[in-house]
Amino acid sequence: MAFALLFTSSSAYAGLGDLAGTKPGELALGGQFAGADGCALCHGGGFAGDKTYLPHDSWAGTMMGNAARDPIFRAALAIANQDEPGIGTFCLRCHSPIAFVRGHATPPDGSAFDDVDMQGIGCDTCHRAVTSGPPEAPYHVANAQIVYTNDLHKRGPYSDSSVPIHETAFDPALSTSHFCGQCHQVTNPIRTLRDASGMQTALEFPLDTTYQEWQSSDYAAPGGAGCIDCHLERAADDLPVATTPFAPVREKPRNHAFVGANLFGIQAVMATDVARANAYPDAFALALERTQKTLRSAARVELLEAPTNAPPGSSIDITVRVENLSGHKFPTGYAEGRRAWIAVVLATPDGEETFLLGGYDPASGEIVDASSTHVYRAQHGRWNGVAAEPAEDLARHDMILSDTRIPPKGFIGALGTFPTSEIDYGNMAEGFRHFDDASFALTIPSHVAGACTLSARVYYQPITRKYVEHLADANVTDASGQELLEVYDALGASPPELVASHDVSIIIGDEGQTSSASSGAGGDGGGGGTAPTNGAGGALPMDARGCDCTAARDSSGTFGGVSALFVVALALSKRSRARLSRRYRLNS
Repeated sequence: MAFALLFTSSSAYAGLGDLAGTKPGELALGGQFAGADGCALCHGGGFAGDKTYLPHDSWAGTMMGNAARDPIFRAALAIANQDEPGIGTFCLRCHSPIAFVRGHATPPDGSAFDDVDMQGIGCDTCHRAVTSGPPEAPYHVANAQIVYTNDLHKRGPYSDSSVPIHETAFDPALSTSHFCGQCHQVTNPIRTLRDASGMQTALEFPLDTTYQEWQSSDYAAPGGAGCIDCHLERAADDLPVATTPFAPVREKPRNHAFVGANLFGIQAVMATDVARANAYPDAFALALERTQKTLRSAARVELLEAPTNAPPGSSIDITVRVENLSGHKFPTGYAEGRRAWIAVVLATPDGEETFLLGGYDPASGEIVDASSTHVYRAQHGRWNGVAAEPAEDLARHDMILSDTRIPPKGFIGALGTFPTSEIDYGNMAEGFRHFDDASFALTIPSHVAGACTLSARVYYQPITRKYVEHLADANVTDASGQELLEVYDALGASPPELVASHDVSIIIGDEGQTSSASSGAGGDGGGGGTAPTNGAGGALPMDARGCDCTAARDSSGTFGGVSALFVVALALSKRSRARLSRRYRLNS
């Protein structure tokens, strides 16, 4: 009844009410969904000391497992409900599909959530889902239009599964990318996409097109790679997926890491839900480690052209190639605040670094002279009746002002996913390129001399200060935006993460300059040629040119490690912690 009232009270919400999938009240006893932490009794706790692959062990620290706890989501949810009262139920449907079916996504602020709902994308979210049936089979793509039934079987990839705790069913479709497309393709049913002139199209506004980006690439072709091939890696050995006696050994089973690129999101959950982080420290540490590893496999950078020598104070011409190695755009997903960019650094023999391009100012959270480099991001906005204007209120977006993200290999594109013209990726007729060749004229500092290193780098941020401050300033409903800002500052303001680098040698001081081709591309935070002079893969130094990512980085590769996050959380004011506890149902 609450669902019907919400979506019939205004004709503007007709599109929301028309969504397919199981709706609240359609299942007996709310669907009898199980809490994911109960599954840990058999599918967690490690196997023979290995806590890296069992389903619950590898899931508990992920953004999927914390989708409903995510402070960024909570702050954005408050703004969405301000802008379009009631639309939060639609948002909660993706961040906790089970909560939606159970009727707990109303009220739209998530205040009706219980412990099961707060587990976000939990075990039953996927393992209880069924195919939608013809003609939509196997699944409804977009907007979490997931179908559940009163059948309590846990569905999975093994045809011989039989356990006494619960009934099982074989379902190979669960492993398909089509299944992932149910949530990783998001459109706004109450907003129509406008073209560059402000004219309305026939499409709902595309908020998140990760699935469509993959589907429109070579990765979706036979013999390509699906979502789970990158985001749920296989174990190195044959192992059981349960710790029960006589559990069958499975062939290189996949973990449930659901690894992505939102490092700050994981850190923020740890800082705001200390009880959860304390309960599963290994899982959160593993999620942080895997997130950084995935970031460093997402792109490759190469100095295609660079001089081998140049006089001090002279201008040099270089060409940098950034290649997208992922199966979707780089970056992808949630457009607000996410960005990557090219930086070029000159390092002297004694290790002094100067950013010639793409430096970062930690005080403002801005890229230094961003217009002089290539920034990969999407900027959404809305039509004001006369012209397009940038905006960060995702519930009201109806225009794509800019999309300079690098397409995946073989990308075809469509209305809503085409790159805009700021960076030349080719065109649909000839095929969009999955790389960006960027040429720059740079000035060598006059005080530099000797055998130096020229480094091309790609940095990434999952969230910017500008967006966080918007979520705080625009919120007139509750304190979630201000709480996010406090956590953001306490955690170091999401400093740029190095994705890839490529270094070449350059002599400063000899007369003239000679262009030379690159000796190889860089990835995984390193590159060919001379090794990074600061020993940390090119972290931005703490001065006017950037922040010292190295100083806070521990041996695990995380910024300060898990223990430091606990210290950060404890350092938050008691008043702020109390607000966080009430809002996020914390127990610490």
